[in-house]
Amino acid sequence: MTRKLLCLLLAVVMALGLMSFAPAEEAPTKITVAGYMFGPIDDEKDVVTPAVEKMLKEKHGINVDIEVEYVEYANYSEIMAPRLAGGTAPDVFLALSSNTLDTYYDQGVIASWDIDFFKENAPDVWAFVEAGGVNGDLASQFDMWLEYATKGDKMVVVPSLKPDGNMPYKTLIYRGDWIEKLGVTELPKTVDDFVDLMYAFTNDDPDGDGENDTYGMSLTGMKALFGAYGMSCGFLGGSSYWYVDDGEVVSPDVSEKSKEVLSILAEMYANGAIDPEYVKGKESADGAYWAASAGLINGLYGASANASIDHFRLKEVLNDAGGPVAKTYWEVNGDDATFVYAPWPAGPDGDYGWAVGYAVAVSESAVYNKALEEDPDKLALIFQIMNAFATDDELYMLAAWGIEGEQYTMVDGKPVRNPEMTNADFNEVGVWGCRSLYGADRAFSELAYNLAFYNDASIANRLNYFKLDQYNSYIQDAVSVTLPSAGTLLTDLNTLRDEYFNAVIHGEKNLEEDWDAYVAEYMAIGGQTLHDEANDWYANK
Repeated sequence: MTRKLLCLLLAVVMALGLMSFAPAEEAPTKITVAGYMFGPIDDEKDVVTPAVEKMLKEKHGINVDIEVEYVEYANYSEIMAPRLAGGTAPDVFLALSSNTLDTYYDQGVIASWDIDFFKENAPDVWAFVEAGGVNGDLASQFDMWLEYATKGDKMVVVPSLKPDGNMPYKTLIYRGDWIEKLGVTELPKTVDDFVDLMYAFTNDDPDGDGENDTYGMSLTGMKALFGAYGMSCGFLGGSSYWYVDDGEVVSPDVSEKSKEVLSILAEMYANGAIDPEYVKGKESADGAYWAASAGLINGLYGASANASIDHFRLKEVLNDAGGPVAKTYWEVNGDDATFVYAPWPAGPDGDYGWAVGYAVAVSESAVYNKALEEDPDKLALIFQIMNAFATDDELYMLAAWGIEGEQYTMVDGKPVRNPEMTNADFNEVGVWGCRSLYGADRAFSELAYNLAFYNDASIANRLNYFKLDQYNSYIQDAVSVTLPSAGTLLTDLNTLRDEYFNAVIHGEKNLEEDWDAYVAEYMAIGGQTLHDEANDWYANK
């Protein structure tokens, strides 16, 4: 064997030896996530998730395989229940509501972790929330955020903290053609004037067809009357907001103020000013967009508070086709059809408006599979990803908007989504698939908050109207937590309230004769328990 050949063989042997001892690349950590989705992701078309994984690895040293699972939101809890029971739930899924969060916690199906563990792995998220968001305008909400986030001394969820959470939402809308036909020059600002207008909508042939076939309002108009007495009443089908009266926390379900409202409603119903179909508990038609009040759009009644100003957004605000409900209104009534944003009617004490929430919420926030308690490294990685989204604008834009030039384009420095794509189309290619990994519907960052709220023209349009007298509706729940017994008692209490209120409005119950008996029954089946819990919480908060 020649010397040259021997050297070559030795080199090959050494190379093979080195290769045998070279460490194999570590496999990525698989994370399954089922967030808020409009449609399933298509693995063959998904261009966003692989790009997110690549960016996380190259820029942040986070090596993960993200598997996005589609769970239909309309049936989310029903679909998740057997998966949770069978141990097949994803790593990351939605909290849905405070009540659902409590249920998950009591069932022992979600993880909990130390606050310091979260601070260590998501320090920038923690700092952003503690500082009160972008401008510090939410700093007063931090204690509530922490209260929502924890059970005892452990965190169980990362709640959202968003300025849009406590922005007035619903808007009182009148049909513009009816207002013009009736010669209304000044919109009502008191209960008496509001009720008078509802009678005019009913009796004065506002649609000009010569028939007695119109009503003043339906369910949401009725709720506006409760607002005029300082209350957000859950009638029909919902839970009422607690309010404070002389230092005591009171439920509208048994309030003397509700008795006054019911008296007005019973008289209006008897005189034909309320659409009898209000008993359905909603104003949208089955299968239609939830905010579209079918009766208002189709000329059955003249007032509704089912939608927001943005749902009825005028074309010139964004130079587009208008808000989603406005478009339907114009399709039915013609391109020149008008509607009126109206002030809320004020009651005898000057109260008015609609329910508004808090900046803190858990509905679209994520919870984490109980199994992650046995894999703290993986849970830490999930929080590190959340922190990466909070600090890396390029990463957030990729996950929330997609590929520039494909899913969106930049116009005057702002991203504009591809108008040819639906929300389901965006999901199909991976847009929003990681939303439960970066927060709720946005990352905890200045860019994300500016895009979603502070720099949004449609938000500015709404806020400008809410600066007007009696357009700014602020009725908040005096009890900002879920009471211990609410999950077991509210369903029966809400049912009793709805049955009794309906009977009064329909003239089947005499308010003066039956009210005390109703209140006694309500308190006996759980109302007193919740009343005591609410006042105990309020006194010690």
